[in-house]
Amino acid sequence: MKSFIRLILSASVDKPFWVVAVFAPLLLLAVTGLFRIDFEDGLRTMFTSSSEAFEDYAAYSHAFAQSETDVAVLVSAPDPLGSAGLTTLQNFILEAQFIDGIGGVYSIFSLSKRDPETGELVRLLPSDLTDQPALDLAIKLVADRTASGISLLSEDGRETVVAFSMGADMADMAGSSGTLHNLENLARDMSVKGGIQFAITGLIPIRESIIAGLKRDQMKINVLGAFLGFLVSLALFRSFWIAFINTVTPVTALIFCLGAFGWLGLSINALTNALPVLILVLASSDSIHLTFEIRRRMGRGEGRIDAIRGALVDIAPPVVLTSLTTMLAFASLFYSSSPIVQDLALAGTAGVFLAMLVVLFVHPVVFMIAGRFSFVAKVLPLVEKPNAGKRKRMFAVRNFRAVSLGGIALTLAALFILWPIQPAYRFLENIDEDQPVVQILQRVEALSGPINNINIPLTLKTGVAITDQAVFDDLAKLHAAVAPLGGIRAVVSLNNLKELVSDSAGRIDTAALTRLLEQMPERFRSRLIGLSGSDLQLVALVPDKGSQVTDALAAAIERTVQSLDLQALTAGRPTGFLVMSSALTDDMIKQLTISFLIAALACPALIGFWYRRLDFGLAAIVPNILPIILSGAVLTALDFDIQITSALALTIAFGIALDDSIHVFNRLHLQMRQDGQAISGPLVAHAMSQVRPILIVTTIILSAGLLATLVSEMPMIRFFGLLCMATFVLALISDIVLLPAIITWFAKDRT
Repeated sequence: MKSFIRLILSASVDKPFWVVAVFAPLLLLAVTGLFRIDFEDGLRTMFTSSSEAFEDYAAYSHAFAQSETDVAVLVSAPDPLGSAGLTTLQNFILEAQFIDGIGGVYSIFSLSKRDPETGELVRLLPSDLTDQPALDLAIKLVADRTASGISLLSEDGRETVVAFSMGADMADMAGSSGTLHNLENLARDMSVKGGIQFAITGLIPIRESIIAGLKRDQMKINVLGAFLGFLVSLALFRSFWIAFINTVTPVTALIFCLGAFGWLGLSINALTNALPVLILVLASSDSIHLTFEIRRRMGRGEGRIDAIRGALVDIAPPVVLTSLTTMLAFASLFYSSSPIVQDLALAGTAGVFLAMLVVLFVHPVVFMIAGRFSFVAKVLPLVEKPNAGKRKRMFAVRNFRAVSLGGIALTLAALFILWPIQPAYRFLENIDEDQPVVQILQRVEALSGPINNINIPLTLKTGVAITDQAVFDDLAKLHAAVAPLGGIRAVVSLNNLKELVSDSAGRIDTAALTRLLEQMPERFRSRLIGLSGSDLQLVALVPDKGSQVTDALAAAIERTVQSLDLQALTAGRPTGFLVMSSALTDDMIKQLTISFLIAALACPALIGFWYRRLDFGLAAIVPNILPIILSGAVLTALDFDIQITSALALTIAFGIALDDSIHVFNRLHLQMRQDGQAISGPLVAHAMSQVRPILIVTTIILSAGLLATLVSEMPMIRFFGLLCMATFVLALISDIVLLPAIITWFAKDRT
């Protein structure tokens, strides 16, 4: 450590322009990395793992076409759809099918009926849309035609839904932007020309909306975070130039962090969205600690260069240690099996390391250069108040036993409330419900059923053909058993086509079934029949009510299906993205809990090892775990389930919250070295009187910077920011009240 400090001193103080010469091209390189940053919603990578639930889903995804790539178009007219409106709709569908990426379409024009005379399948809607009597009859049949609760036409005849199936690669958002852009342009043009409205929604448009929001977030949150940090620094230090000095280094650290994202190939996603502003506020906190110490020394009469040297000798070690504990908190996330969480762990660890280097090398250089100007130099010294530094007894020190026991009791009570952790996950938690694409989705689901589903793969038994009557008998059993289960809006399978392909005696017409399947677009046919041709599936359409509800419903479906005596089919476990994500949310929360425990044990151990003092390591445990557990307990008490974002926030906030404790230990360490005394009650009180103001200032800076997350377009990022800010405030209170009491308890001289 001493060698590292000597390196910093020789570079930043003795050769500041050499530091500028080295960092300037690196900063330029980081700026070019900004243009390489990729954005993704993280839906496909969040749950990737070797778990049984994901492997079931992966196998299912290869066997059947996925509804995740469907784009729904809600068509709305001021009056019931008639000849003119249907003609416009038909033209829209025809033109849309020429757009690259559209793999199939399903609409009211896709509906068929069986001709009672010939037995052939014919379109439900007449080919001549100007034949009003035939059209009126067909519209009535369309309105009456439902597939177990699914309808394509509203009761008043003013709304209908058109479903477009995209290519399979759209599940990874590959090329989706161009296809959606063209479809939206077509919908906009047809809305203007045709007098009816076309509105687009579905999982792909929602994911595109989330990605667009992430891009806007990075500009808004980071710029606002830097500006708020400057304003708070200006208000606290009452000097424009000191506020400016305190802003240069964090902004530089932010640019390095974002540049690293670009050059390392890391994506900004729903989890890493708030990371850059976190790096910004962490760099602000460390910079202010250095600023405070430099100004304090200059106020005592030291020259600018000597003050910078002395401040680096005293403050560099805790800055390094706070960076290490924060990096350790991020590194603990590598325990998670989720690639997106592991990316956060890598990005966070690298970002904090880069921020530490920027603070230690760049911030002193900023002081060295700025201090050369007289109008800056005159505002640098900090004149302490006459009574500053007096050793006072404080309540926490005088009543160390009561305060310590009270803190431990509060920690145990909060842990009792928090445990067991109840996980929760909904895909739409990453977008506001008042967004147009979500509101349109709600209208589509009200008309045509939920876009989410629970899928039951079905395998034909040996010697059974899809056209066998026994297959449809089994499907009918499954429909009758599964449909009544609570929470299921509709059940869809090959059985929904039975009416169209049965003769007058109710027997399956093999030829009619073959023709109907051949007429269906491949993307829709492979929803019912697997790509291999030997698998079927039963699809239960369900709303996304959260992971706990989905888990319970999937279990109920599995019990029901396994209780049936099927003759032609063998049923597999319920699967699909909704089932998989719900099942793995619980695993992810458990893994993140273990990550927190790793950080909670490793970070205090690192503190104890760093200072070669067991009492420092032990004293750091309760004051820093309490804010985290208390925040989680409050969420639980308010009936907020622990989400992936909140579990991440608590783990990351723990690593950051340790910063205050480390600066308390560092001040004690410096005071002991200066006075040549062992730890005592008065020494603890004196050290706290010196460090308390800067702890308050840095907490305000941290919280002010994270206020920028409140302008995020993602609800979970706003929640992440609020949770971190609340944890930082609780950590400040804990470090001011509980930490000195516990340290005093460990002291030999408590008087």
